[in-house]
Amino acid sequence: MKINGSSSGSVTLAAPASGSDVTLTLPGTAGTVALAAANKILQIVRATDTTRRTTTSTSFADASLSVTITPSAITSNIILIATYYAECASNDAVKIAITDSGNTAISAGEYGGVFSGSGVNQVAITKIAYASPASTSAVTYKIRYASNSGGSAVLYNDLQTGQLLAIEVSV
Repeated sequence: MKINGSSSGSVTLAAPASGSDVTLTLPGTAGTVALAAANKILQIVRATDTTRRTTTSTSFADASLSVTITPSAITSNIILIATYYAECASNDAVKIAITDSGNTAISAGEYGGVFSGSGVNQVAITKIAYASPASTSAVTYKIRYASNSGGSAVLYNDLQTGQLLAIEVSV
């Protein structure tokens, strides 16, 4: 179907080649209709930390690395990516979690980290998590860490910049 403009130009509407029916509903008032593309990156928010962090606590503590993102649509998803360089004491582990501001672990951001058998273990880690906030209000995500058994757990952000990225993706 071709719709001609009032003075020039035209718009052509064509059915999808998928064989399925699609309904396009126009608003009841004058204005512009914006069509959003799915699975597009809408925004990226990044936080960094260059300070070495150490704990022997077995309770999770904030690692001073957080991002706040305001989703542009309630249907948006957020992909979270954390990178850091960690070390744990012999026969211990550094536990890492990506959480929301209420300290609830995010899907796939639950407690993981690095374990050491005999000797100290250092490793660069990338952790990826996924959230569906279903809101257009600002939401904060953060990194929390702990020692598994009370030995030294270190985040070497001074050697490799610790990062947390929040990527909003349209659905």
